Amino acid sequence: YTQFLCPTLPDPSTISAYQPKCPYVPPGGTPTTSTPSTSPSTSPSTSPSTSPSTSTSSSPNTPCSAVYQTQNSWPGGFQGLVTVTAGSSAINAWTVKWSLGSGQTITQLWSGTLTASGSTATVKNASYNGSLAAGTSTTFGFLANGTPSTPTLTCSSP
Repeated sequence: YTQFLCPTLPDPSTISAYQPKCPYVPPGGTPTTSTPSTSPSTSPSTSPSTSPSTSTSSSPNTPCSAVYQTQNSWPGGFQGLVTVTAGSSAINAWTVKWSLGSGQTITQLWSGTLTASGSTATVKNASYNGSLAAGTSTTFGFLANGTPSTPTLTCSSP
């Protein structure tokens, strides 16, 4: 089994950063190497992307939270990154759900398992990133067709 360290993933020191293949970067696109944050980056972009947007899901006493960030965009598509963080207790699995925007379809996903039903995207952890100690995080990413939007995420743990 061959794995690659992808330059667009935020933390190469974690096992979840090693992937069987790296995300596709479209012609004229630029891979980003920024670390996900809960606030938009103010760095200038050389690609035809809009300002990064973020969306956070959390409420008191929830098992986990999820933060979305647009990593890159181009005419007709975009790359998203979701950071999943365990709450005050450890979790053994997680699921993130959101409604896709009008015209959006996910074409590739890494570090998770995607199920799409109508306009709802559901991502469950991969075999290697479901167990999180309290307060720790993992990420999954995806490529999608359409125009990026800021979704409202829900995170749950069975």
